Amino acid sequence: MASSHSSPSSSQFSTHITEPPPPPPPPPTQPNRSETVPLPIEHQPDSGFSRFLHRKRQSHISLQDWEQNVTPPYHNYIHQLVAAGWTNLQDLDNYMTTAATREGLVVSVLDISDSKRKQWPDIYSELDLRNFMNHTSRKGAKVRFYMAEYQGTPSPALIETLGSSLNLDPRFFQWIIHSRGHNFTPSQRHNAPYQALGFGVLRDSTPSMTDAEKFKVLVYIQPDNTGTGWTGIVLFSSCTKHNISTRILQPPPSFQSPRPASTTLKPKSIRELYLESFEYLDLTQTAASPFYATSNLFRINCFCWNQIITAIREQDRLINGISDTSVGHVEEIKRSLAIVQRGGSFVWAGKDEKATKESKEALQEDFQHLVEQTDLLWQTRSKLAEMRQSRSEARWTALTNAFTYLFAPITIISGIYGMNVSEISGSDTNPNIWQFFVAVLVLNLLMVAALSIYNFIQIHMKHGRAAGMKEILCFAVGRTTLNRPEAGQ
Repeated sequence: MASSHSSPSSSQFSTHITEPPPPPPPPPTQPNRSETVPLPIEHQPDSGFSRFLHRKRQSHISLQDWEQNVTPPYHNYIHQLVAAGWTNLQDLDNYMTTAATREGLVVSVLDISDSKRKQWPDIYSELDLRNFMNHTSRKGAKVRFYMAEYQGTPSPALIETLGSSLNLDPRFFQWIIHSRGHNFTPSQRHNAPYQALGFGVLRDSTPSMTDAEKFKVLVYIQPDNTGTGWTGIVLFSSCTKHNISTRILQPPPSFQSPRPASTTLKPKSIRELYLESFEYLDLTQTAASPFYATSNLFRINCFCWNQIITAIREQDRLINGISDTSVGHVEEIKRSLAIVQRGGSFVWAGKDEKATKESKEALQEDFQHLVEQTDLLWQTRSKLAEMRQSRSEARWTALTNAFTYLFAPITIISGIYGMNVSEISGSDTNPNIWQFFVAVLVLNLLMVAALSIYNFIQIHMKHGRAAGMKEILCFAVGRTTLNRPEAGQ
C-alpha cells in the first residue's frame, strides 16, 4: 500500500541526499521534538536512509530545504490548477510559497486490522513523515490513520508531504488555512470526503472560569484503490493539553464488577485522547466504517462543549447575572450535530453497519440535547440581560425624577419672580399677576378640550361606540386604562 502513496517525484528527493552524512551522534535517552524518533527495526529501510533518519537536526527542516530549489510536485500541481482557472486556490498557492514553520508538530500513525491495532512512534518533522510514508508498508492493515497536531495552521511542508503522498484534494488544505477564497456549496461540502469539526475546550490557565479555546479538527477519509480499506487523515490545529480522561466516554463498571486499575490523570491533547479512545472500539467495525472510527472524536467534542455550557451556567448562577464569555458556541454545536446527522460525509462507506447506526443514533441524541440546553441557556441570558437593562433604566428614571422634584420649586419661584407684573416690578404699566394665572387656566382648558375631542373621535372610529365623559376626561389627563373596551363589547 505504501507504493500506491508514493509521489511521482520521489526520485527527486533521493537525489539530494547522496553525499555521505556525518557520523551519527549517540542516540538520545528520550525522544524530543528536535530529534527523530527511530522506526521499528523490522520497518527500517536501507542503511543510508537509516543513517540520515537518525541524524540529529538543530532546527526545523522544511521541504524547501531538502528539495534545493526544486518546485515541490504538489505545489506545482496547485499552481497549474490556478493557472487553468481554479482561482479559488490562489490563496493556497501563495501560502505554499512561504517558508512558514509550525512549533509543536507531532504526527501519530495508527494501523488497524480486524484483530489488532499498531501505533508507530510519533514523528516530529515533515521530512521524517515523508520518509515514513515512502518506506513503510501497512502489511495487511486495512486502515491507517495519520494524526497531525500543530498550532494554528499547517506548515507548507506538511501540506506538501500529505498532499503529494496521498493525492489529496487541494480544497481540503484551502479550508485548513482559513482562506477567504474557500467557498463550498452545501452539496459540495456534504459530499466531500473531508469534514471540519469545531472544538471548544475550557482553558485552565486563565482566571475566567468560562474562557474557552476554539480550534478545528479536520478529518479526511481516502479510500484505497483496491476498495478493501482506507486511509484517515486527522489534523488538529491545537496542541494545548487538557485534564480529561478517555474513560468518560464509557459508562463506569457496576458495583459488583472488578474495579479497574487506578491511573494518574495527566494533561493530554485532543490527539492523544483520540488515540487512547481506540481501546474502546470494535476493530472490525472500525475497519469497515469511517464514521464509527471517528465516533469517539465526536464524543470528545460533545463532552468538551458540555463542559463549557455547564461552566457558563454555573458562573451565571454564582454571580446571579451574566458572566463574561465568548460567543459562537451555538453555531459550532449545531454544525457538529449536522455532521453527525449526515454520518460524517455522504460518501463515507459503512453507513449500513449496525455499529455505525447505533453510534449515529446515540450521538444525535447527545448533540440534540446539548443544542437544546445551549438554546435554553442563551434564552435565559437574554432575559437576564433585558431585566438588567430594565433595572438600569428604572434607576436612571428614578434619579432623573429626583432631580426634577428638587429643581421644580426653584423653577416655579424663579419663573414667578422673573415676570414683569405690577405686584413685583412696582410699576402700574405692567399687567397684574392674576392675569397670568387666568391665561394659564384658559390654555389648560383648551388643551383638555382638544384632547377630549380627539379621544372621542378615535374611540368612535375604532370601536364604533360613543365614549363617556369620564372616559374622555381620563384620557385627557393621562389615564388611558379606561379607553379599553370591556370583554363583552
